[in-house]
Amino acid sequence: MIKFFRKIRQNLLSEGKTVTYLKYAIGEIVLVVIGILIALQINDWNENRINRKQEHQILLQLKSEYTENLNELDNKITMRNNMIDAAYRILSVKEGLQENVPIDSIGLDLLTLNSTPTFDPVIGTTNEVLSSGKLYLLTNDTLKTLLTNWSGQVNRLTEYEQDLRNYSINHFFPYLTKNHSIKLLFNGLWWTDKFNFKNKDKRIAVNKIIEDDDIDDYILTITEQCGITNNEAVHVRNNIESILELINANLDKK
Repeated sequence: MIKFFRKIRQNLLSEGKTVTYLKYAIGEIVLVVIGILIALQINDWNENRINRKQEHQILLQLKSEYTENLNELDNKITMRNNMIDAAYRILSVKEGLQENVPIDSIGLDLLTLNSTPTFDPVIGTTNEVLSSGKLYLLTNDTLKTLLTNWSGQVNRLTEYEQDLRNYSINHFFPYLTKNHSIKLLFNGLWWTDKFNFKNKDKRIAVNKIIEDDDIDDYILTITEQCGITNNEAVHVRNNIESILELINANLDKK
């Protein structure tokens, strides 16, 4: 094709048709430029198609990830709410607000209070998107901002959870084991029956808990920390819901 156009130009020059030659040359340049622009447009369209396909796949993975994180977080919030409820029941018995409470329920509530729930989010896709430079594939700027800030939000929640965990491990449980009979209090509640001894009356151990005024401060401190931690967890939960809403909205456009 190039030889063909070159031959035409040479014929025009040999025939002395300079003006026609110039017009032809300009036309040829214009055609080349148009061809380049079309090729670039096709390349851009193809690259955009590939990017949108990759974005769609990333959005699906993020949706699965944050749906799982939402369920995990809700489970930890529920566990801390159960700890608060357990603390209230124990203190209600100690204050004489509840009567005829089953002996086993006190032990179960104490066992619940010794829980140390921590949020362990799935972060594989988020980390890959952020560390591999694939964040540019996402077209929603708000979603990109939320994903970028995600680790900081989780870290703040983790700090509250660790405060609660450390208090339980370093203060509450040591006090409980030093001043009360764990063997009797939790008898019938161990995960394996090997340590659940029959004919062991825990009534004396439970009554000692009810009469122990010093344990109240430990119980109230755990209750307060559960509430503070759950307040932070609610902020994280709101961000997860925002992320999922944006993901779903972008998936609906595909």
